[in-house]
Amino acid sequence: MTFPGMLRTPVALTDEAYHLLNEYLEEHFGLWFPGHRRQILESRLQERMRELFLTDFLDYHLLLQTGGADERSRLARAVTNNETYFFRETGQFDALIRHVVPGLRADRVGADPVRVLSAGCSSGEEAFTLRFWFDEAGAAARVDAFDLDADRVAMAGRGRYRERSVRDMTPAQIERYLERTEGGEYQVRSRFRRDLQFTVGNIVDASTFRRPWPYDVVYCRNVLIYFSDTSLRRAIRAFLEVLRPGGYLFLGHAESIIGMFPELETVRLGSCLAYRRVAR
Repeated sequence: MTFPGMLRTPVALTDEAYHLLNEYLEEHFGLWFPGHRRQILESRLQERMRELFLTDFLDYHLLLQTGGADERSRLARAVTNNETYFFRETGQFDALIRHVVPGLRADRVGADPVRVLSAGCSSGEEAFTLRFWFDEAGAAARVDAFDLDADRVAMAGRGRYRERSVRDMTPAQIERYLERTEGGEYQVRSRFRRDLQFTVGNIVDASTFRRPWPYDVVYCRNVLIYFSDTSLRRAIRAFLEVLRPGGYLFLGHAESIIGMFPELETVRLGSCLAYRRVAR
């Protein structure tokens, strides 16, 4: 019999369990923990092992095989990296407005908005920043966003944040886009929450984020660095399913796919690189 007191010592991640869990993560989420990140995977799962009173990661792998979507969702919350904040790495937003949006607006039919997808949006700061940026440019946009972590998606839907999320905002930006709550949090003003939808989705499965319309722009930044090469290719293929010909894909600065996909051409937008879907 196992007692709670027995679980104060962290559970060791054996080689066999490490490989099995890595295979599971890659298959279902696209995520991959190489050898130098093995300890991170081990530490992130310790709390769940304590909650379940498990002393062997092989038992946890077995639970994942039989526990269904609920345990898979818990695993996603445990292993995903949620580092994000408003106005992070703004050069790519500026490139979008200066170099991409004018051409997209010229292609609009009537008042159709530019459609943007924020993939792997975490708690929503990137998606809201896109909304703010379009507002400053006086351009109409519809921003959709999704993430694997249902808790983070719910947080994004509430649009409430703490000091850490606003650390790169100027006082003028805070005043324009946010309002303080009685609890001292920052609430995104209601007019900037319109035309923005957050859902649960999986980057390697386009069926979880596909909509009846194609997207003009897809942002997926600082997410694919945690993917294996195989999973990265699955993710880009999924994005190609929802990105219209002539549309743009923005990745993080450390995420290069130059020359990997004939459907995408590399373009320089000011000081930034992006990928444009070839119109055929």
